[in-house]
Amino acid sequence: MILITGAGGKTGRALVKSISTVESVSAFVHREEHASILQSLGAEKVIVGDLRDRDSIRSAMQDVQCIYHICPNMSPDELIIGRMVIDEAQKAGVEHIIYHSVLHPQTEKMNHHWQKLRMEEMLFESGIPFTILQPAPYMQNLLAGWKSIIEEGVLRIPYSIHAKFSFIDLEDLAEAAKIILTESNHRNAVYELAGTLPISHADAAEVFGHVLSRIVRAEQEEISDWRRRAQGLSEYAVDNLIRMFEYYNQWGLAGNPNVLRWLLKREPTQLGSFAKRTKTESF
Repeated sequence: MILITGAGGKTGRALVKSISTVESVSAFVHREEHASILQSLGAEKVIVGDLRDRDSIRSAMQDVQCIYHICPNMSPDELIIGRMVIDEAQKAGVEHIIYHSVLHPQTEKMNHHWQKLRMEEMLFESGIPFTILQPAPYMQNLLAGWKSIIEEGVLRIPYSIHAKFSFIDLEDLAEAAKIILTESNHRNAVYELAGTLPISHADAAEVFGHVLSRIVRAEQEEISDWRRRAQGLSEYAVDNLIRMFEYYNQWGLAGNPNVLRWLLKREPTQLGSFAKRTKTESF
């Protein structure tokens, strides 16, 4: 049995769909309404609970051999949750923890990255065999602006359109996770996972424009304008996202696709192929 924490979001859903084809999956979610969705994706068991509650974590680990741990995005409790997950995994005799980290957790200027580095450190010292995955930004994140891309021909971001990023298709990440779970030689490893060589959002806009047969341009918006649109986010999340945007504006987030290519035993999905798939699914 594989326990996937934080399974209600887009990452968890993709993982449940992929991993459940080869292993029994237990999905830990925060909201009751996510249960039927994850069952339809292949979860054998769905647990509704709070990752900040030790009893919920302990109960979820019954009969579990491996944990794929996803902390809720931008959580101020990342290290508290991580400590409890590790402690209860030790008590339950869990054999393997896969931790969903982030590309370049060493970047202290981005607080949520830095917290993930501290979580990695706790895993190193836990005595539990681990695999740490450090994925690049998802191609799917670009679809937050899909409506404006389609209607206005604008890919709008709150940082430099020329900063260089590597991206990964979430479906490639899910496939890599399935491989790591079903092969025996990935324990005590740290994998940076990027699908593309570094490109700018200006380049990405051109790719979308080519696929959509229209002009698409990248446009930088002011952070103050983004903040006015940031509805439903906590102040902690907003502050950390602004730190991230400021970092991105200066340095981007560049990775290398060699590790993902090695894991998948094929070329990772490129942005053009992703855009074509998205177009097919959208129209």
